[in-house]
Amino acid sequence: MQIFKERKPLLIKILAIVLLALLSCYLPENLLFWKLCTEQDRDIPANAELLVSACKRPEVRGVPGGEVLFVHEVKTGKIYLLDLRTGEKRKVPNGQLVLDKGIFLSSELVWLEGNGSRPDSPDYQPHYILDVTNGKRYELLDLTWLPRLEGGKFDPKYFAYFQSAEKVFIHHSNEKLIALSSNFNEDSNRNVIFSQSSLGASSDGNERGRLLEELMKNLGVDYEIVDFVLYYTDVTSPTNKYVARSDGLYLSETNPPILVKKDMFGYYKSWYYDDSGIIVQGGGYYLMTLPGISSIYYVPSPVIKLHLPIQ
Repeated sequence: MQIFKERKPLLIKILAIVLLALLSCYLPENLLFWKLCTEQDRDIPANAELLVSACKRPEVRGVPGGEVLFVHEVKTGKIYLLDLRTGEKRKVPNGQLVLDKGIFLSSELVWLEGNGSRPDSPDYQPHYILDVTNGKRYELLDLTWLPRLEGGKFDPKYFAYFQSAEKVFIHHSNEKLIALSSNFNEDSNRNVIFSQSSLGASSDGNERGRLLEELMKNLGVDYEIVDFVLYYTDVTSPTNKYVARSDGLYLSETNPPILVKKDMFGYYKSWYYDDSGIIVQGGGYYLMTLPGISSIYYVPSPVIKLHLPIQ
């Protein structure tokens, strides 16, 4: 009896693997996946609308303004912008590059991250702005490498770049600020990127990006938040009616929660352009998880629009 008890966990693992093997024999992988992913598509809340099927293995990113959604269908390899007004799928120039290094500043503009090396370094890769309407790229001047004051302090005279900009964007997770001139596609010398580290401050805890916000407020410069992670910042809805936070959704003015969800960090993807809902995606699940070995057969979740209650 003691020997049986010791072998019981091993027997469970073996039986589970045999069961999965039998399923694979009688249900080919594509058929099994299709069955499970379509079940995921059907099993959505009553107040939700399917945007991208789980059968596409979708990965999505929010885009400021909430009018489009950046979509990568892992199953098909397709990369596109989903127009949330019309349902149109728009091709993205340099789609793989945007997937690897892109952060959307608006429906038209994408920040392509550089590698942070010095401009005189042989492996230097600058930061760019990509215009997805025409595929053109515009290099950003990295203020990090401009001459400093005595003692290595950042020279405040460079704040003029922010004060003269038409658009200023802050990304908290990356601790970066991007300022674009009114004619950014003609005068690239006025388009800059700035790191919070240049202010000589640490980035521990929830301080990532906060000093950039404080600096812009002190300079009287308007800015937009383009970080959708909800870890270091809150994201206001397009009409400023709601705020998305790491633990749920709130009304902006009176501040009561309209949706409480402790794991919003991974669930929330974007606001919907008219504040009628949010774009969300669950984490999916594994068909089988066995003690002591890896989880088996991942089934993704669909991307849905979760309608909000009328306030």
